[in-house]
Amino acid sequence: MAVSKNKYPKNQCFCAKRLAVGLIATCIAVSSSFNTAMAGENHDWAGFRGSTGDGTFIGKTKLTESDRCGLKIAWNKKIASGYSGIAVAGGYAVTMFSDGKNDVVAAFDTKSGKEAWRYDLAEYYKGHDGSHDGPISTPLIADGKVFALDARGRFAAIDLKTGKEVWKTHLVEDHACAKPHYGFGTSPIFLDGVVVVQMNSEKAAVSGFDPKTGKLLWSSGADGTNYQSPIQYAWNGATRILAACNKSLFAIDASNGDIIWEQEHAGEGARGLMSLTAVPAGADRLFLAYKDDSSSLLQLIREEQGVSSNHVWEDKSIRNSYNVPVYLDGHVYAFSSRFLTCVDVETGKPKWKARKPGDGFLILVDGHLVIITKEGSLHIVKATPEKYEEIARVDVFDDLAWCHPSYSDGAIYVRSLDAIARIDIVPNAPTEPGSDMKTASKDAISKSKFHAFLAEVNSADDKQAVVNKFVATQKEFPIVEESGWVHFIYKGEGTDLAVAGDMFGARQEQPMKRLADTDIFYYSMPLEPDARLNYIFMRDFEETLDPRNERKTYSMMLTKDMEMSFSGEPFEMSWFSMPKWKAPAHLAETEVAHKGRVDTNGFDSEILGTKVAYDVYVPYEHDTSETRYPVAYVHSGQAAEDHGKMAQSLDRLCGSSIRPTIVVFIKYTHRGPVEPYADMLAKELIPMVDETYRTEKSPEGRASVGIGFAGVTAFVWALKSPEVVGKIGTQSPFIFDFAKGTLDKLVEDHDSLPPTIYMEWGKYDFRNPHEAWDIGETAAEFASTLQKKGFKIQGGEVHDGTGWSSWMNRYDAMFSALFPKGTAS
Repeated sequence: MAVSKNKYPKNQCFCAKRLAVGLIATCIAVSSSFNTAMAGENHDWAGFRGSTGDGTFIGKTKLTESDRCGLKIAWNKKIASGYSGIAVAGGYAVTMFSDGKNDVVAAFDTKSGKEAWRYDLAEYYKGHDGSHDGPISTPLIADGKVFALDARGRFAAIDLKTGKEVWKTHLVEDHACAKPHYGFGTSPIFLDGVVVVQMNSEKAAVSGFDPKTGKLLWSSGADGTNYQSPIQYAWNGATRILAACNKSLFAIDASNGDIIWEQEHAGEGARGLMSLTAVPAGADRLFLAYKDDSSSLLQLIREEQGVSSNHVWEDKSIRNSYNVPVYLDGHVYAFSSRFLTCVDVETGKPKWKARKPGDGFLILVDGHLVIITKEGSLHIVKATPEKYEEIARVDVFDDLAWCHPSYSDGAIYVRSLDAIARIDIVPNAPTEPGSDMKTASKDAISKSKFHAFLAEVNSADDKQAVVNKFVATQKEFPIVEESGWVHFIYKGEGTDLAVAGDMFGARQEQPMKRLADTDIFYYSMPLEPDARLNYIFMRDFEETLDPRNERKTYSMMLTKDMEMSFSGEPFEMSWFSMPKWKAPAHLAETEVAHKGRVDTNGFDSEILGTKVAYDVYVPYEHDTSETRYPVAYVHSGQAAEDHGKMAQSLDRLCGSSIRPTIVVFIKYTHRGPVEPYADMLAKELIPMVDETYRTEKSPEGRASVGIGFAGVTAFVWALKSPEVVGKIGTQSPFIFDFAKGTLDKLVEDHDSLPPTIYMEWGKYDFRNPHEAWDIGETAAEFASTLQKKGFKIQGGEVHDGTGWSSWMNRYDAMFSALFPKGTAS
């Protein structure tokens, strides 16, 4: 770990520009010594996670006035989309959102909730690639002003009382900053009369501005930043800025920008490095959730020549979350994936983990965790290492909530994507009853045969005996009924069971209900009669296959905690099908009488400046026949061969349901502009294939095939090169926003004969209901765009999930649409 003290001269730094994937700005928690001065009810919560950024208020509040308390909604006002948190000071609650035309800063009277003023900060910022619309940064209230940063970089000071502009600047246009992929998400902080912002420019990682004029006072730190935010930190008896950047942590003197010390942190990942938050966790110790899949305790070591550091421990106990943890009395409280977790800071090991209250964001108030869940419910939980103990809750919003709560003057302020609310803490009041997690309703289950079993168990004296008999008589699991219901059953040891899978999407699962006095857990849901889906159980927060289901497969799209993964590592899952799903004949494991062959080839591409490897599936009788064969060019074909087993399926399809077809598996993954790749195909690869094999040398005899991410490549090449290729085959094309504009423009400008198109997507395709991305939904939207232009689409929505275990089931449908048996180009 590098040692550094006053390493850089004042106002001199350099940082690396880096666009990144991540969501939500975060800021670093500071020592509780800052908060002792805040004891009592009256205080401001002036910025993201409070005035100092630690997300903590340690003074006495109504939470400890009685043995129990309740929560009462004082007001709840509709606004519009945005991730911005709420700053509270001077009688105003200030946040930002997009009104559909502009990104705005708005102040609300804390007593009535009435909007006091609204300031148009910048043009409306549309969410993209998994983010929702609107600003990300949380405003800061200081020096009688509101300081607000838009996602594109507009930074303004606004008079707190009037809403009038004081000054404005632009981080990109005026300070040469690079906008992160999802937009600027850093939140400003105020210290020593200076407004401090993390920048991401070649001149600075962190900069200080004059709050009265907007003049740039200093710039520091040779590093890049993404969505991190500066915070206050106690060091050597003084309050400093602590900024987590892409490579290092910087302690900075806010008055002049001098770097006190710099320490590398070795973080990585979208939910780690890019949204890193250092949480002070005892004397000279920082808790770092600095990697997607693990966290660490960093010990700062004071030395004569400066400061060094070392990682005391690293553990997976807290991982995969955008929430910023809090620290109290030797313990860190955080969300690990979607589970509330208490970790002993000395060992890094969990003291407890709870599925309740559901995934969300938290702060610490008077020894209690204040939690807003993504589902919109607010909870008060005791911050104790003994166990999860909820003392109050209330349902606030119907839509997604994605920012930390705020606390000021005995009230809690929360917001969702379309509303802002004040919730009062009420002493000596019972908690509101409510359900934290979704389960199938009793009325719905009563329509299934499974209900008779539940009723029998509930009325039996020996419930376990009834369960044992029932399970022993079942032919297969999960239990699938002709009525359209599926019942996931787990029988055995465990205290917390959940089911995850294609049914719910990435980063999701649903809790299973335990039948009282038995060892059986279940979850029931209705599905389409021809659905086929992958799933997995989570027993005591660890993944496990269904032990009673012999049908196994694997996903290349998911990994532990149902996180998205494109690392190429298989994640084993169970699978099931509903009554009307039919196993494809081309996936049968019986021997094939007439097998084709696979030729391995490659060449040095002068156009791409690299070697391009490719395999060619050659149908049986190609070498002895005078027939010419259509050719399908499969982009990113390595995965289609290895995981999709496409060549084996072609042995059964060719001549039975499709024309015998030559298939070229291109083992080069295209990235960047399509023109060089298209030139390589047209001028190098296709001529070689045509020369070597008996091919149909016409656009109608060629198909551009792409699955998943390669689906976009398949469309772009074919739409740009109608004189070369005339057919398109795609399954679940991953049309994220960065590609959608290109595709829409190609369709709009297309004036050639519409190609033959097979395009399918799954109703249960790759998606996350909280994060504004759904592969199936975007594919359906693009199909509509094609149809409006006059293109005819074969395929459409299927009742399946995502990944090769889904896609391989419909090779017959795709290839028979492209090259049906008995036809010729």
